[in-house]
Amino acid sequence: MDKKKVKRFIGKSVAVLAVAFAILSIVSKRKKRDTVYDNEPEQKNPLEGKKVIFVEDENDKENADGIRGHLEAIGDCDHKPGFYERYIKRGIDIVLSFGGLVVLSPVFALTALAIKIEDPGPVFFTQKRVGQNKKYFKLHKFRSMKMCTPHDVPTHMLDNPDQYITKVGKFIRAHSLDELPQIWDIFVGNMSVIGPRPGLWNQDLLTAERDKYGANDVKPGLTGWAQINGRDELEIPEKAKLDGEYVRKLGPIMDAKVFLGSLHVFGKDDSVVEGGTGEISKVGRHYTDGKSDEELIGHIGFGEPVTVDTETKKKVLITGAGSYIGESFKKYAEEHYSALDIETLDMLDPDWKKKDFSKFDIVYHVAGLAHADVGSVDDSTKEKYYAVNTDLAVEVCKKAKSEGVKEFIFMSSMIVYGDSAPYGKDKIIDEHTVPKAANFYGDSKLQADVAVRSFADDSFKVLVIRTPMIYGKGSKGNYPTLAKLAKKLPVFPDVDNKRSMLHIDNLCEFLCQIMLVSDIKENATVFMSQNAEWTKTSDMVKKIADVSGKKIRTLKIFRPAVFIGSKMPGKMGGLVNKAFGNSCYEHEVSDYEGIKYQTTSLSESVVKTERNNGNSREPSDKESHT
Repeated sequence: MDKKKVKRFIGKSVAVLAVAFAILSIVSKRKKRDTVYDNEPEQKNPLEGKKVIFVEDENDKENADGIRGHLEAIGDCDHKPGFYERYIKRGIDIVLSFGGLVVLSPVFALTALAIKIEDPGPVFFTQKRVGQNKKYFKLHKFRSMKMCTPHDVPTHMLDNPDQYITKVGKFIRAHSLDELPQIWDIFVGNMSVIGPRPGLWNQDLLTAERDKYGANDVKPGLTGWAQINGRDELEIPEKAKLDGEYVRKLGPIMDAKVFLGSLHVFGKDDSVVEGGTGEISKVGRHYTDGKSDEELIGHIGFGEPVTVDTETKKKVLITGAGSYIGESFKKYAEEHYSALDIETLDMLDPDWKKKDFSKFDIVYHVAGLAHADVGSVDDSTKEKYYAVNTDLAVEVCKKAKSEGVKEFIFMSSMIVYGDSAPYGKDKIIDEHTVPKAANFYGDSKLQADVAVRSFADDSFKVLVIRTPMIYGKGSKGNYPTLAKLAKKLPVFPDVDNKRSMLHIDNLCEFLCQIMLVSDIKENATVFMSQNAEWTKTSDMVKKIADVSGKKIRTLKIFRPAVFIGSKMPGKMGGLVNKAFGNSCYEHEVSDYEGIKYQTTSLSESVVKTERNNGNSREPSDKESHT
């Protein structure tokens, strides 16, 4: 293309953009007063600029948070914006919002047309929201609900909200496109790109909670720290605390974190509950409610030396036919422990409830759902996890006890202690560490963990095993992913981290021995079995590559990149910390006198796994026993 033509094109484009910017600036200034109710003084907030508290009062009308009460002023706001907030942040907002209005104008046009075609009426929907210093302003959205929908009511408080949402509305909500008109609110100056999401004017509890942390002192944002850490799944106090954390750390680094963390949310099918308080997504069970720390932890280990009786026959029922752990254990026990007579029961067959448990000494419950993508699931999916991981376990335990079974073994998980510590921070779990699940999957296991132990008595022993990551031939989860990387990548980060893992043979040996313990004193016992050695991710990858005949170099030069990645919000940081974070059991809590189950070393476990998968070369004696 001719250089002169390029220059003319650029010149004309700049001129057009300059004119567009000037026009939009003039329009925004004229519209500003209307958007903050300067022309409607009766609509303004009487508590603007005040610090407030929420006072519950049954005589008041129920607010948008579903609670009766009102706000009371306790003083004046004293926030003074700094240079970054007043000038740099506002400058960035103007540039980004103007660019967004220009670049996304085709999306605006197509969305507006689709809304008009499906449900004639206004394209935009305005709603009174709480802005900086509690100043009310008109927030703009693409209309996603029918014209007959009640105004100023959060979606989660409507009776059967689906009846009001249009087909176009469902799509634009799921992909966050309904929020695009707020780019105009940013350009006008009522909002910022980054900041706490603006609450409804009648969400009094949220307003008061945010005031505790100064979160009402800054401009609300299109996306915020709370949104990338749970969106509307969060309870109000937690949401307000995260908003306060953002204000406390307000600056270019924090804004960059939120912006980058929001990229994986925008455009993703992840439906949002408008004005959500977390209550709509409060799917779960309540067996842990009111429990003390000691009750949550449980009695770790046998508490005394035990004797394994390999002569006395015991009949074992595995509830969970076809499961990886169940089938592996059955095969291992049949090969190594003739005293155990094992049957399996298919829990997917509704007739499982007709099974006679009375002829079994032990019921070993392994049925469950695992490997959840906890970042983006709806309530119905969460309910499935609780139904299987919690309710089914409790039902099987009840049946076992009522039919005279002497012992019930439940496969819990290390996940009950929450996520791994991020890269660079240790997490060593000992006998005093209180379980605290970080997500619905972990909570579904913890609820069952606590519930089944409550059935234990002198004639019905309950053993709970909180296993770390289990791996071996045919296993699912993280190990196969590491194995693929080890066989394909030429280099891998050499990062110092520690993780507890448990090879399937060590688990099976442990199970066989505890089933054959001759006399268990404690009614309910918790075990935290693991390999004899902690695992370093880069060492594991190197061992897999070596056993598979592949060459891979682990390099420390990648440590800064891993560190930066671990600090990223959203899924990126989660994946990095999942791979290179720290989570391990203290060795002492996995050592039980009389039980010798750690028969397979880390190196041997990799050899066994890869050999069984048909990918190994024969190792030397030194490699097999290091």
